Amino acid sequence: MPLKNRLFLFSFLVLLAALLAIVFAPFAVSNGLRLWVWWKSRQEGLAVSIDKIDALFLQPVAIRSLHVKSVRADALQIDLTATQVQLDLNFSRILLHRRGHAIRNLSIEDLHGEIRRENPNVRGITKSGWGTLQRLLPQKCSLHSSEMRVQDGPTLILLRNGTLSASEIEAGRFSAGELMIASPWLRQTFSQLRGATRWDTNRLTLAGLTLARGLDFESVSLDFSRLGSQRVRLEFDADVFGGKIRGNIAHEWHSPRYNWKVAGAATDISLTQTSEAIGLTDRFGGLIRASNFTFRGNLAHPADVTASLWTEVTGLTWRNRTAEAIMLGASLYNQQIQLQQLYIKQKTNQLTVSGQASFSSKSSDWLSPDFRGDIAATINNLDDFTTLFGAKSGEFAGNLFVEGALNTQARQLGGNLTVEGAALTLFKTAIDSLSAKLKLQGTELAVEQLNLKRKNDSLNAEGKIEMSGEHNYSGTLDTRADNLLDYLSGFRGSTGKSESPIPVDVQATITSSKWDARGVIRVPDASPISFTANFPLRIGTDWSAFQLSPLNVTVDFPSIFLGKAPQLFHSQIFQDGILSGNISLSETLQHPRILGDVQLVNGKLLASSGAWFNLAEASSRIVFKGDHAWVEFFNATTKDVDVLVRGEIDFKDTSDITIRITGATPIFDLTSHLIDCVNKIEIAPTALPLAPVVGELEFRGGLCQSPWTISVKEDSSTPLFGVSNPVGLARNFPLCLGTSPEEKTLLLGALPRLEAAPEAPAKRQKKRR
Repeated sequence: MPLKNRLFLFSFLVLLAALLAIVFAPFAVSNGLRLWVWWKSRQEGLAVSIDKIDALFLQPVAIRSLHVKSVRADALQIDLTATQVQLDLNFSRILLHRRGHAIRNLSIEDLHGEIRRENPNVRGITKSGWGTLQRLLPQKCSLHSSEMRVQDGPTLILLRNGTLSASEIEAGRFSAGELMIASPWLRQTFSQLRGATRWDTNRLTLAGLTLARGLDFESVSLDFSRLGSQRVRLEFDADVFGGKIRGNIAHEWHSPRYNWKVAGAATDISLTQTSEAIGLTDRFGGLIRASNFTFRGNLAHPADVTASLWTEVTGLTWRNRTAEAIMLGASLYNQQIQLQQLYIKQKTNQLTVSGQASFSSKSSDWLSPDFRGDIAATINNLDDFTTLFGAKSGEFAGNLFVEGALNTQARQLGGNLTVEGAALTLFKTAIDSLSAKLKLQGTELAVEQLNLKRKNDSLNAEGKIEMSGEHNYSGTLDTRADNLLDYLSGFRGSTGKSESPIPVDVQATITSSKWDARGVIRVPDASPISFTANFPLRIGTDWSAFQLSPLNVTVDFPSIFLGKAPQLFHSQIFQDGILSGNISLSETLQHPRILGDVQLVNGKLLASSGAWFNLAEASSRIVFKGDHAWVEFFNATTKDVDVLVRGEIDFKDTSDITIRITGATPIFDLTSHLIDCVNKIEIAPTALPLAPVVGELEFRGGLCQSPWTISVKEDSSTPLFGVSNPVGLARNFPLCLGTSPEEKTLLLGALPRLEAAPEAPAKRQKKRR
């Protein structure tokens, strides 16, 4: 065939191929793309629906109404929809498998969707799927009107009205109407975000992004260049509340033991601006002067984690707590935590702690790691130092020096601690000096020496405490005080007058948490009060458990002259009288057995004690026998009447004590008006006994509990106005002594005192002269 014919035939074939490509390209591209999407989505467990694909020759491919949804319940949940997706495909790189971007331009309109993972162990995207996503990264992209919801366990990210444009040859823009982040440790919403973008070699950079006042990102870069290898990287540079933070975060998930790599540095961050921006009700003050942080590993596999932290905070203030400087340096490597230094400085106070801890490969042993550390503290203002850790100002004061070392190995303790203090105030109690030496050995804490001194008062103790098992302790305690009143300031008011001191001596021997105590209280101008007590008191025992513990207590007070006894509680009651008795208590406080008696002779009450009752004098004797006591007599007088009563006390259960009082002389109920409670009881003379006769007064309540009640029961055997009352009515009132300024008086009546008639003078007889 001639050359001319060959050229003509070749040209014709080329023209025919071009015509066929123009005619069939839309069909081939659209169906080929649809088939490829179906195949890839099927491999990833996704269902993809496409309404229509427009693939004009030499024009971008337009996909209309795209919907992607997960079909497996045990996989990553994906639900995405887009009104239109435009793809400018690079067929030379697709068909010839050349490196580079397979998509020149990607444009997505109205992207709405949700990506959710509730279980971290569910199946995600496969390795080949990540490789496909990297090959689909475009040279240029744009996203308009995006609404996205991303949830990973308790962490939720919401993006509303998001817009993004990025290109390798020109700057782009990013905007979002609202970005919300909610997690267990952070909840914040950012509105009207604006920033510039740049896309360079699969690396997206956002610049000039302002999240909130004082929080500006100079740049945030996301590196997707190794997305196919299941690795991404984030770098950021931010101006944060007057300072700067730089950091980078890298994440690898190509194996079950996926890793995080985090590194960051911060300088000159204002804590005041930070607390205001976060919205804390209690504002912080101070400055994070410098900080560095690194982390590498996976928290799910803590044995392989390495981390380090160094930070310095200056001028810290929070409420009434202050610290000039706090420095912390620590590192974690090969299951060992190295505390290089914890340093706290407050004007004249300094605390330094350093040490090292080793963790076992078994998670069950992490709560008892091997530890070795040193502590040293020089505290010249104990009030400032304890306030920093939450104590109330004014409860502590003085100078304190602490030095020691502690180590643990194979759950065995070792070490020693020395404490010296001077001019101390502990819980508002002044102490002249404190000296203590503690030693740890094995599972035992030995108190080699504990000495407290206050003027002439002293407390000396020594013993040991078991740090395992039932935490039993043993030892001895010896304390002496010149005046017991100095330690009862919280239970008594100020008398405004000088009082005689009450010396007290107490000795105790403790064996396996069982106390054997004895002591003497010397009340002025009276016989000494002696007592003994035997009871168990384990570490951690609360009041409810202590009430059910067995105990034996004896108290002997032969004679106490009340007029000369100092005031122990808030209000003094007696101005004269003699109190004597002997009490023996056994079994438990909840259900006690008490033997003995108490007697009051010629008790004269102060006029100020009439706030609750109007008695002037009283004498009584109470005999205790087991779980009952009998009031053999109670003689009381007011200004106008004499009252004689007797009664019974039932204390089988001290949470429900019953006191029944009956009158040996008639008592009448004179309360005519309604009252909702009783805060005062008065006895008044009544000449005409027309009021109901009180057969019994009953008081009921719990020991050290409120409220108590009083029941006034009428005498059923005494007729009222000539009419018999066989049932016997009763009125019940709650006691509200000292709780209401309004006087709510229970008025009782008694026959007036019979005054003795004056004797007539004898008549003189005239003498007979």
